[in-house]
Amino acid sequence: MKKLHVGEVVEANSASLILPEQVQVSLAEIAGQAREGLLALAVSAGLAVLQETMEWEVEQVTGPKGRHD
Repeated sequence: MKKLHVGEVVEANSASLILPEQVQVSLAEIAGQAREGLLALAVSAGLAVLQETMEWEVEQVTGPKGRHD
């Protein structure tokens, strides 16, 4: 079985698949929304990691929360 690369599959499919303009526009909108959703997911994950890192660093400097020296 021969392995196909993504570029080969796209080229083979795009040559035989012609979609109406309305469908192409709809697909472009869906792709844009997916891209925005992925960006939002990446940003929220990054902010969550940053918050956890900062909380860990504060605990390392000041000690456990609620414990007085």
